[in-house]
Amino acid sequence: MCRLARAQARLHSATSHQRPFLPASPLPQRPRSCTAAAKKASEAPVPDQSFGLVSANADLFRALPLYAGGLGVVSLLLNRTFSGIAPVVDASSSQSRADVLGIVLSAVLLLTGLQWLALKQREVAAVEPDGPVVDYVDSGLKPQAALCREFGWARDSMFRTTRCRSLLLIYKGRNLFHFGHILRGLSPGSAAPGDICAQAMRDGRGNYLANLLLYPGRPEFTAFLPENTQGVMVQPVGSDGVLVAGTDMVRGFSRLDQAWLASIADKLEVSLGDVVLPQAGVGFGGKAASAGGARGGR
Repeated sequence: MCRLARAQARLHSATSHQRPFLPASPLPQRPRSCTAAAKKASEAPVPDQSFGLVSANADLFRALPLYAGGLGVVSLLLNRTFSGIAPVVDASSSQSRADVLGIVLSAVLLLTGLQWLALKQREVAAVEPDGPVVDYVDSGLKPQAALCREFGWARDSMFRTTRCRSLLLIYKGRNLFHFGHILRGLSPGSAAPGDICAQAMRDGRGNYLANLLLYPGRPEFTAFLPENTQGVMVQPVGSDGVLVAGTDMVRGFSRLDQAWLASIADKLEVSLGDVVLPQAGVGFGGKAASAGGARGGR
């Protein structure tokens, strides 16, 4: 107990000596987007480093059954050669029966090694989206600073923590924002929902197209996203809107990313609940929207 009291006293003394070096003024608070990104990064699962040796020498470990099977066959032949046993297989001989069993086991190892070497995971490479980068928010919503901050938070939360390269919100048939890459030659703010987006809003469930090139609904998204977009996530924002996120890699979004986009969609649904959207033609469509899109693109 005395040792514990002395240790606590030393810790208290060291802490009190360090206090004058702390800044007198409080530290500035981090933006909510950075806080969300840091929180998500801290909650991400840490990979198990115990398999580093296996992953670094994957080809060698795949070939181990092949080496073991070949060594088994050679050992059986050498045993027959130098042991003085007749090369003829005799069913009544225990040595012959053991050799047959050894050959079968060696053959199984050889086939396993060949199969492991043939089945290799293909490396998935990221592509650069073929389209300009825009930072578009409808001009009719610019006076609502709080809502624009929510849009910026959603953009930073997705771009800083996932492989998202395009993010847009379609709400009540109107494109409220478009961040990231866009189809080349398309004016920002002109995206419209298709069948997949409409079904997501009806069912209230998101959809993940991990390899967009293989889906027949691809033209719905390449109408406003770059042609070489590799994957798309669709997440409903209530029953009136949908979030669309595009990535530059096949299977670029994980289950955690899907859950994160769903949380962002829920937050945007609450933020948009009390917002009165401007009339059609005022910030949506027509010359006003085109002018806003031209100013938002870069």
